[in-house]
Amino acid sequence: MASENQEILLAIWNACWSDENGREKAVEEALEALKIFQEALQGKKFFGGEKIGLVDIAANFIAYWVAILQEITGLELLTNEKFPKLYNWSQEFINHPVIKEGLPPRDELFAFFKASGKN
Repeated sequence: MASENQEILLAIWNACWSDENGREKAVEEALEALKIFQEALQGKKFFGGEKIGLVDIAANFIAYWVAILQEITGLELLTNEKFPKLYNWSQEFINHPVIKEGLPPRDELFAFFKASGKN
């Protein structure tokens, strides 16, 4: 799952920041990568079952970062309509009290990604 994490992170980043010529292909790759994670949930609340585990923590960027990147770029990658299981997982994950307490401030992450995308 570690290599999938790297692949999906790169695919999502490319989808968000590719120029017009490469965006369509990058978005397709990001959606395919998200599909892998959706399938890995297989009806479970978290990737390991009913409790947060290592895969959930490693995939935190999907749960927290993707929504911010979508807001900045206007893309709709991870939505309830496209990936209902993965979307529900993301909401369960980021709203878990222990996880929520440890997340970086949203406004600071938003500013960081907005500035990073302009480079």
